[in-house]
Amino acid sequence: MRKRLILLPIILGAIPAGVIAQERPTVLDPIILRAGTEKVASDVPQSVSVVGQQELDDTAPGTIGQALTQVPGVAGVGSSSFFGQGFNIRGFGNSGTAASEAGIVQLIDGERKYYESYRQGSLFIEPDFLTRVEVLRGPGSSTLYGAGALGGVIAMETVSAGDLIAEGATQGGRLRLRYGSNPDTAFASALWGWRPTTDFEAVAGLAYRHLGDTKDPDGDVMIRSNSDAPNLLLKARQRFGDHYIEGSYLHLEARGDDQDFNQMEGAQVGLFPGFAGWGVGDILTRDQTARLVWGYNPENPLIDSTVTLSYTNTIKDIQQGSNPDEPIMATLLGRRDYGLWKLRAQNVADVSAGGWSHFVTVGAETSYQDRTSTAYSASHPEAVTRQAAIFAWSELSRDRWTINTGLRWTRQSTSPRDSVTATDEGVRNTAAEPQIAVMYDLNDNWSVFGSAAKVSRLPNVDELYDSFRGGAASPDLKAERGKNLELGVSYRADGLFSANDQARVKLTLFRNHIDNMITRTNAIAPEPAYINIERAYLRGGEIEAVWSNTTWQLGAALSVVNGVDQDGSDLDTLPNNRLALSATWRPSEEWRFGVRSTLAAGRDKPSGTHRAGYGVHDVFAVWSPQSGVAQGTEFGLAIDNITNREYIPATYQTGPAPGRNVSLTLTRNF
Repeated sequence: MRKRLILLPIILGAIPAGVIAQERPTVLDPIILRAGTEKVASDVPQSVSVVGQQELDDTAPGTIGQALTQVPGVAGVGSSSFFGQGFNIRGFGNSGTAASEAGIVQLIDGERKYYESYRQGSLFIEPDFLTRVEVLRGPGSSTLYGAGALGGVIAMETVSAGDLIAEGATQGGRLRLRYGSNPDTAFASALWGWRPTTDFEAVAGLAYRHLGDTKDPDGDVMIRSNSDAPNLLLKARQRFGDHYIEGSYLHLEARGDDQDFNQMEGAQVGLFPGFAGWGVGDILTRDQTARLVWGYNPENPLIDSTVTLSYTNTIKDIQQGSNPDEPIMATLLGRRDYGLWKLRAQNVADVSAGGWSHFVTVGAETSYQDRTSTAYSASHPEAVTRQAAIFAWSELSRDRWTINTGLRWTRQSTSPRDSVTATDEGVRNTAAEPQIAVMYDLNDNWSVFGSAAKVSRLPNVDELYDSFRGGAASPDLKAERGKNLELGVSYRADGLFSANDQARVKLTLFRNHIDNMITRTNAIAPEPAYINIERAYLRGGEIEAVWSNTTWQLGAALSVVNGVDQDGSDLDTLPNNRLALSATWRPSEEWRFGVRSTLAAGRDKPSGTHRAGYGVHDVFAVWSPQSGVAQGTEFGLAIDNITNREYIPATYQTGPAPGRNVSLTLTRNF
């Protein structure tokens, strides 16, 4: 019988804390594919990584970007500021000034998030509320999670009652205090879970984060966040026989005083002759995610249905700061809203027969996305986007075979608001996205897999209607069409060097051929602001490896990606090729020590600049007393960029990245 062992190499995060101390560790596969039937990672023919609760606790990330620094194929975009976060997966993701994640789907508790404002980040989330982050690389997730996932999906899950309540208890919780030196951070949070009966559970969480300045390795201020950010998390679930209702609400509200408008690069005084900088302002950042779910799961294997109504909204309200010497341009002031209503229905049917395990997911969704602004700006057009989609997903397995097939069809219509003067033309697009993936187990140790997918990324509002610098609008843009092929092999073994060790290695190679890739021209009218280039090619691979025994866990992850357009010129969105190494040592139940290193190769940019290679090293130590009055308390120390290395990732617009950061954490579980 096949051994179910972990597939991914996430450095430090795959093994629960209590597992390593057992005489013989049992390493469990993380569960993925939440929107279809749940599967363990080793049964899925896709490149997947999971950052679990243990790694989040050990490394104490101040941003979601810090939690993903060693995930292969994933790079930060823009900056490491709390308000400047953005991502790039396998070369997809804007490295320009808008920080939009073209080709990446970002989800919080299954709900899509987006924000595309000029020189601001694209994702605002309190990392302390997260219990796990899944990264599904490649377009294999488009069927279930949304059209256009050329690069992949980043799926974030917030804390649930089961993460807080001990077995046999009816309630439990966590209190946490944290200090960080760079950016200057003071943080406190409280989470409480309640399960009075087997049919009801609830979670309530409060967090407060004070952010100051982010400094470079020389100690100079790079980005001023200057904000106080209270956060709220509420979740509840009630079962009524075969039915259940669950709801959740996540709210971040950050108020900044004399905060840098440009949270990706800072003030940038003197960027060009006579430029006084982007200015500072009193800036409100508000992010909301609300969802209500009805579920029906009777004994009938053909019925496991859910209907979800959700609302997400991200706003920035920007007013002039108190320093008259650092004004913000008038076109960048005011309030910008990104509201999204979505209704989704799906059913998972177990149609297994004839020795085959077979689950079929079918569903439909419709959404209404409204992007508004109180101050007109040619670089931030207002528009309404409506989408409707139907999808079907099949998961078929028997003996050594796993075969997944999917098809998603999406129709999108985008209409500019009256404030858009460059054009009043509405745009309609459709996308059909088929895919197939196959895995075959050669034996208990070796598996091979491959996949083929066609994905379409429909143009977004900026690309259709931006007329910044006088460029014409681009309503005639075609959708990006990606044809992705992947091949891979994985190895897993128990007792490789001793009776208590386990090892896995996974190699994934990919090639993505993109027709009609969308790129910005920076040209003036009558030339459009955005155009399609005929072709682009991205290819590369990832090698993931992890080995563990009762005391040690060692990990390595290599990611390589290269890409050119039809003329053979390098694409501007390429990240550094990287090797991530890690080691975790647990000498006893009470202590954990770890080190993580990221070694990146240099990258030549199409502009003619060169981003040098770098090596960055992080360490952490955690003490968890197992007896006495301190039992249930955890003390953590983490140091990022311990050598205070100056470096600029290839996906940053400018740099450098922040210097050394020291964080201290005190956690009390009850």
